[in-house]
Amino acid sequence: WFFPPPEPVVDPNAQQIEVPLDNLPTAEEPAGALQIETIPDVAPEEAAPLLDSVKEITVDPNSGVEPAILVETPTEPAAPPPADDQQAQAAIQPEEIVSLQAEQGQVIEAAPALEVPQNVTIINNVVNNTTVNNTVVNNTTNNTTNNNGDTINQANFQVILQIGTQIIINNPEQERDRFLDEEDEVYYEQLSRGRVRETIERPDGSRIVTIRNRNGDILQRSRFTPDGREIVLAYFDDRYDEDLLEWRDPGDDLPPLFLTISARDYVMDAEDADEEDVEVFFRQPPVEQVRRIYSIDEVKRSARLRDSVRRLEVGGLTFDSGAATIARTQVGALSKVAAGMVAMLEENPGETFLIEGHSDAVGSDIANLRLSDLRAATVARILTDFYDIPAENLVTQGYGERYLKVKTEEAERLNRRVTVRRITPLITPVASR
Repeated sequence: WFFPPPEPVVDPNAQQIEVPLDNLPTAEEPAGALQIETIPDVAPEEAAPLLDSVKEITVDPNSGVEPAILVETPTEPAAPPPADDQQAQAAIQPEEIVSLQAEQGQVIEAAPALEVPQNVTIINNVVNNTTVNNTVVNNTTNNTTNNNGDTINQANFQVILQIGTQIIINNPEQERDRFLDEEDEVYYEQLSRGRVRETIERPDGSRIVTIRNRNGDILQRSRFTPDGREIVLAYFDDRYDEDLLEWRDPGDDLPPLFLTISARDYVMDAEDADEEDVEVFFRQPPVEQVRRIYSIDEVKRSARLRDSVRRLEVGGLTFDSGAATIARTQVGALSKVAAGMVAMLEENPGETFLIEGHSDAVGSDIANLRLSDLRAATVARILTDFYDIPAENLVTQGYGERYLKVKTEEAERLNRRVTVRRITPLITPVASR
């Protein structure tokens, strides 16, 4: 699938300069206002840009030439990165943290159907014995549907959606499978404003409580320990509820990101680091000020938001073409990643890590989205099953071939990979820890 790039939105009063992609500075050049670095440890002529938001620039299929970027020149030097999460959230107006159980809910038999926002198009569904718009579907349906109040059963579906020029995969069933064991009990409550509260009760007396809006976006999530302590994992600011009525990229409200740190401080390959290095890397704050607290799904859908936190490449863990499974001999490639997570969780059990799955460019966009999503889920499940990382501290998302590491349309093992970001400072107020 190819979708033409949107027209750039440019401030007419800003000074602008056209930067052809083939003349962009590389990682070896000094930091500057127009610096767009490439990924370390890949030959410069083969390396994709460092930032995912830059990778979203689309190649014109007619000319085969990448268009120039309109870059707004900063009027002042870029600010240095915050020293810690608290400083990163300094510009956020604090709010009172209210328990996820504060509101009285009405118990309902099952999770209600999701409402599809008006600006979202369903491209492809996979539904197992589930009614979708009064039609029972038992296999894959390849169709394009313009939504006018359509709903989808959220308990058992995988759907490919188009939002503007972006294609994304939404697969809550995959997350549900990771969270649930046979002994767990699940119940749902209807809350005000179309929200639904899901509670998973575990045999040890702990509970995982998640509040979603009518579109399925995760607004809040907490773990309650057997003694009643609440550990906040995600806490969306209710003042921005209306921003979620339509799915849009909140990164559109942010200026271009100009890194003031080197590529090697921004991206780490776990294969080339020890456990202490990974832990220190995870502890690093965002590279810029956080404007507000976002929903988990906003972060998943926005390359610009994800760019604001550093990226850990899980080197040594790659996948065969067309495969989402990992050989038992490769499980050890996650040991340093897991050790860094454990150290973080011992200090703050509310940490949340985003596991990103990627594919090479061989195959269709939809097939690659599904494959990459499975890869992310595979890694998350290994981190839980082999290394005891709680499933609720991990969220997953597949991005297909959208964010290649090596610029090639050919089969490339380095592009079949998984990356990890600590997204806690984007989704949880420091005050809740």
